[in-house]
Amino acid sequence: MLKVIVVDDEVLVRIGIISCICWEEYGFEIVGQAEDGEKAIELIENLKPDIVITDIKMPKKDGLELIKYIHDNHSEIKAIVLSCYND
Repeated sequence: MLKVIVVDDEVLVRIGIISCICWEEYGFEIVGQAEDGEKAIELIENLKPDIVITDIKMPKKDGLELIKYIHDNHSEIKAIVLSCYND
């Protein structure tokens, strides 16, 4: 199973992402969720996910800063960006 972390500052969005797909049927396991990039980094260090699904606009560390951290420190982790913003 591939381990997945979901990162979004809106709890309902996180719940929606987690509950809208039968992740296990496709070989994925949701191992954690975070409301900002700082908490996501803690989860990444502790859980070693394969995939991080993240929003862009979040407090503390935003999604772009999180992706840069992943790129610089854990290049084996894939990042998927979901955002409702046009910019």
